[in-house]
Amino acid sequence: MQKRKKPPRLETPKKQYALTDCALSGIRGIGQLLHVLRWEGSRQELEDLPAAQGSYKVWRTDQGRAIQAVNLKEANGSKLRQIQARIAVLLRRVLPPEYRHSGVRGRSFITNAQQHLQDDPSIKLDIKSFYPSTTFQHVRRFFVEAMRCSGDVAFLLAKLCCYQQRHLPTGGVHSEVVAFYCHKRSFDQLWERVKARSGKMSVYVDDIMLTMPNASLTDLEWARRLFAKQRVKIHPGKSKVLSKRSIKVITGVEIRGGKTGAPKEQHRLIKQRFDEIRAAASADELAGAVKSLLGHLDHVAQIDPRFVNRARGTRARLKAVIDHN
Repeated sequence: MQKRKKPPRLETPKKQYALTDCALSGIRGIGQLLHVLRWEGSRQELEDLPAAQGSYKVWRTDQGRAIQAVNLKEANGSKLRQIQARIAVLLRRVLPPEYRHSGVRGRSFITNAQQHLQDDPSIKLDIKSFYPSTTFQHVRRFFVEAMRCSGDVAFLLAKLCCYQQRHLPTGGVHSEVVAFYCHKRSFDQLWERVKARSGKMSVYVDDIMLTMPNASLTDLEWARRLFAKQRVKIHPGKSKVLSKRSIKVITGVEIRGGKTGAPKEQHRLIKQRFDEIRAAASADELAGAVKSLLGHLDHVAQIDPRFVNRARGTRARLKAVIDHN
């Protein structure tokens, strides 16, 4: 069976500039917007695109979470993906604050965790339903207030960014960077509080980590109220204070005694996947176990270089299964 061609990846920006120098900043007319977005059709065609038949597809994960993403099998979906990718590329070229680690050249889930090696308590904050919580109003306000676009331009940009003019799509190529800038004012306020306490802060998509002297539930509650002003909820079950002596797992990286390593859970899952491969009763079961195993091995190898050769060797031994599927 022929593999489906993947859409091109977003560019990794080499040169970056201030938000006010972004091509999306200060757009006052629709004609100027069409030029910036490289849209060759009419204004009406662009306005109709997000709601056009075939633009989006929706499905649910095994956990029941709804995913909205452009439908690349349809012409309208491919066109909308190009527009959303263009918006994402332009915003990713903006020089990021030092605390942002997702979608930034030279930063990753590992550098995100490495910010928190100091011997202080930490606060883990998780924004509940990050993309669905970032509404059409949030996006429109960002383009009006932060980007200084005219009202009609901001409305059209928000329309292009959002699913059914409700919220950012959970599977959007642009959703991460747009959501970040929609809530940047709150992130900045939180960062000023942490800096004043000689602490560290990092943001990786919807995961926010704060490490500073005497971090406490008071700080967590202050952060909760800060985001509540923007009608964004901090997940009560995933947000907590971590003592300085505790083992901290941050974006899949374990921090113990001021050093980073792969969490024990990852090693357990690797052993479990090897067991599943040996016990696989069908080709589909085998392929699923192999794919999952390689994913876990690659993850651990990124954290711990000692696993690089093991990951490569395992991938080479299982190459026939990978190629067949």
